[in-house]
Amino acid sequence: MATLYVRDLSEDALAELKMRAARNKQSLQAYARALLEEEAATPAIEDVIARIRERVTAHLATDDVLADIAAGRRRE
Repeated sequence: MATLYVRDLSEDALAELKMRAARNKQSLQAYARALLEEEAATPAIEDVIARIRERVTAHLATDDVLADIAAGRRRE
């Protein structure tokens, strides 16, 4: 298990984190650990976008999509 020290945290931020920890009936250490674990388990948006792009099977141009929408409206 690793140890992490946070330096130069503002007094306001520390006070807020302490209040949130108390509200959740947790120590500050447990609360901060849970926040960091959750953050580490959440994929970065860049990774999510890259995975979505890998799955894309259709390559549509905006102009083609807009033309198809306009054609559909004309048929109605």
